[in-house]
Amino acid sequence: MTNLAIIVLLAIVFLLAVLWLLRPARYAPRSGRSPKDLRLENFLPRHFGYFPQVRQALSSVDKEYLDKVAPREVAQMALRERRGVARQFLAGLRQDFSNLERLARMVAALSPVISSDQETERLVLGLQFRLLYAWVWLRLSTGRVPLGQMEHLTGLVGRLATRMEQAMAAVGALSAPGLNSNLHA
Repeated sequence: MTNLAIIVLLAIVFLLAVLWLLRPARYAPRSGRSPKDLRLENFLPRHFGYFPQVRQALSSVDKEYLDKVAPREVAQMALRERRGVARQFLAGLRQDFSNLERLARMVAALSPVISSDQETERLVLGLQFRLLYAWVWLRLSTGRVPLGQMEHLTGLVGRLATRMEQAMAAVGALSAPGLNSNLHA
């Protein structure tokens, strides 16, 4: 009976942790945004480009090198600090993805034709990102280094950024003829 209670308690804690990680991120207040906050630069991903450095810092080759040349305490401290940097990188990826999702909602509102397939794809991509983010965060918290999953998360952010660029170009192309004719009238 005691083992069952422990397993149930651990399952509840795990479920609460996943739900907490899946909650929407709030980086700015909803009302009262200044025009400065709505500049395109604020929506573009800034953190995902640092993945090569994070991958290098967490690589097994780098760990082996530290184990070989550094005292044990220094190597362990460096590994803990690098995992902390990886968690900060994950938080940055989450911010990048959240900003891109906000941009996607704005582009969808400006788009004359919103495809249900595109909206479904965006929702699925968001769900994929949040679930994988939770999994990577939990693995990092337990001391594991999930480089493959971190690479996949970074790819999801890059894929959404590419899709947003294409969507903005399409909205711009659709609205440009109307703007040109109104300007010359």
